[in-house]
Amino acid sequence: MITYQANDLEMLLTCKTIANNFAANIQELRTVNKKWTDEFLASVLNRVDRAFNYYLGLEANREIEQARNKLNNIQAQALRAVAFLKTRIEVVYVLDVKRKKQVLDKLGFQAYLQAIQEKDTDVQLELLSKIQINLTEDIRQDLIKDQGDQNFIDRIFLFANKLNKANHSQNSLMATKKAIAEDAKDIFNNLLLDILDISQQATEFYQNNPDKVKMFDYSFIAQNKFVSSM
Repeated sequence: MITYQANDLEMLLTCKTIANNFAANIQELRTVNKKWTDEFLASVLNRVDRAFNYYLGLEANREIEQARNKLNNIQAQALRAVAFLKTRIEVVYVLDVKRKKQVLDKLGFQAYLQAIQEKDTDVQLELLSKIQINLTEDIRQDLIKDQGDQNFIDRIFLFANKLNKANHSQNSLMATKKAIAEDAKDIFNNLLLDILDISQQATEFYQNNPDKVKMFDYSFIAQNKFVSSM
């Protein structure tokens, strides 16, 4: 296992520079090592790109961000639907304070309302689940009576299912990202070994050409952020 002082991003940027310079000079460098075929070059370039997009976490972060945005959107819709339900309960039972309190408590508003306003997904799921379980037919009929939109309760149940799926998707992506991060150490190390091998052989081949040497000198590139495709 090779240890390097730079962070993973800086190491990969150096590897990418050398890989690109390797590609730009492959016709000459074929004579150095018979294993440096088009297939080998394609493999190196692909491994560098995959290291950036997958193992460095760029792809995983994009997917997690998309999942989080979807979750937040569903949460916002669910919160509006739940707020409407609470308002409807207060309107329907405005003259029966005792019954109003019973229904709000039965559906979980008394226990979860403050926490749900803090956008706690687990708490929101618990509230939606309690509403699904405890919203009896007699309560439903009270709430939809004289109400133009009689499907608002069904939409709450739909949001419960959507939110559960979105939350599961985000959690799965987070777990996948963690597993990727653990695998990345070996992936980065093996890539770096191959890039250093290219660096060593190419600098020896171009030892009489200082400009070319700079294109493959790992330490020089890492220190100077030198990028070239001469």
